[in-house]
Amino acid sequence: MSVHDNLKAQHCWSGMNGCMLKTAQIARPTDLKSVCLACKQLHEIAVRQLYHEVTLDVGSANDTRLAAFLSPRNIGLQHVRKLDLYLADVSDKCNQLQQANFAIRMILELLPENILEKFSWHPWSPFSGDNLVLLYRKQKRMKWMESIALDRDVLEDLQKMPDFDKSFENVRKIGLYPDSREVLDFCRFLLKNTANRKLEKITLHASFDETDSSIPERELYDSSTGPGLMTSTMFGHMQPFAKCTPIALKEITLQKLKLRYAAETYCRFIDFQSVKSIRVFGCSGADALFAELSKSTKLPDKLETLEFKHDDNPENDGLGAIDGFLCLVSGLKTLTLDLTYAKSLPACAGIVRHGKTLKTLNVHASTGPDSCDDELVYDYGSFSQICKDCSLLEQVSVAFPPVSVIRSKNDSFVNFENCLGDLSGLVTLNITTWPTNSPSSTKLPRKIYDHLLAGLAQQGFERSSSHAKEQGRSSKLAIIAFGSSDKVYDREDSLNQIIFVKGRQMDPLGNERSTAVQIGWCLRKFVDAGSKSDILDFSLSRSSRPPARSPPDSDDSD
Repeated sequence: MSVHDNLKAQHCWSGMNGCMLKTAQIARPTDLKSVCLACKQLHEIAVRQLYHEVTLDVGSANDTRLAAFLSPRNIGLQHVRKLDLYLADVSDKCNQLQQANFAIRMILELLPENILEKFSWHPWSPFSGDNLVLLYRKQKRMKWMESIALDRDVLEDLQKMPDFDKSFENVRKIGLYPDSREVLDFCRFLLKNTANRKLEKITLHASFDETDSSIPERELYDSSTGPGLMTSTMFGHMQPFAKCTPIALKEITLQKLKLRYAAETYCRFIDFQSVKSIRVFGCSGADALFAELSKSTKLPDKLETLEFKHDDNPENDGLGAIDGFLCLVSGLKTLTLDLTYAKSLPACAGIVRHGKTLKTLNVHASTGPDSCDDELVYDYGSFSQICKDCSLLEQVSVAFPPVSVIRSKNDSFVNFENCLGDLSGLVTLNITTWPTNSPSSTKLPRKIYDHLLAGLAQQGFERSSSHAKEQGRSSKLAIIAFGSSDKVYDREDSLNQIIFVKGRQMDPLGNERSTAVQIGWCLRKFVDAGSKSDILDFSLSRSSRPPARSPPDSDDSD
């Protein structure tokens, strides 16, 4: 089980003047578990937060422990609202999926009815159709639903269920993951039953290029002559698109689609003017979509989040389209741009336009996709202007100029650090380019490299405190990370990112000073700054290991 946010538990004490309530900050799930074990009263209070979001690995010998979790005596079971299931990582995978399906069925049978808001099966392997029917039958308050690959067609079974319509009354978010004709039909079924029920978010992630080569690409995607199988199947109930009423969404995510000839079609059945969050990942022809959205009749009115991951073409049409789009919209709070095969970084003019609202900035561009070595770095003038005009920034992830961990910092690196002094609210800084041990020709041992990197991070904390003191304020910088995470679903620490948090140490005279403490990618979510470090979760197009020598028996050895 995992809890992803800082949690609060109310502590009760009995005193002469009655009962006194005190709110305490519980940083980690293990601490919350300890609170539950303290006494019966605290258990009844803390168990709600502990069980709100549950993550389980199924399909291993540990499935035997589910009996205690699903026991009727477990009072936390009624508080489960989000259930995420992973296929356990085991060496012997023979019949693992069958065992996992059995465990999932037992979970769905014994969970109280109508308590789940979200159920997710994360592996791309087909899910049991029988288990899905059971889920829809017993959980009719779902707010998030997914259309995924199944081991059999269940649409007819779902439509025969009693109170079929009630299964979709509370759905506000849907995930569409088509990878075959059957899943496309399931996507259409889900859209048809949720689009007119105050739907707020659609995530559309296609995977045909990975799993199904039987459908020709020309048939699958829109062409210059008409809609393709994707749009005509999933949104077929809305045809003709020229006369349909577009779906008013708050969030839209498009991933691995071909949008060159589909941009106008998507703008017909989705009302982008009402959208507050747009995410476009790995979609060829995405420049056509942003060009379409730049029209006055389709420009988003209140866009707050824009995330764009793109492999650009030789003409850099994607870079040009996003630069133009940024100069037209206003009010962005979160901006993420990750471009490969780019000749330059996004223009700072489009970024500083959102200076009065922008709080998270994650901008990267590279000439190639393989490593961070070829990542482009802003010139000092552009970076300085961004920091001065976007003074509300709390999270920043950019490439910094080269620096060595064994020599004094060069002027270009120091100048970038000085620019950060204009960001009074900066909490998390992610430098995606690795410091090296230049001019040495051999790599340092990993432990020595980590120690020297910690010194570089501590200097960053001290410089931030010095800037704050000069301006008569306190420094909020709490996390400095190097590298970029390669994690999406895995709940393990990334090998491609090293994170330091700002700790405190006392010298022999009792004076307190800051120190950089290395921390894992997962654990940093439970420190004080965890709620403002989600920028570290974004998986960039390129990711590389630290330039250091790992022990021969280590999993991350080069």
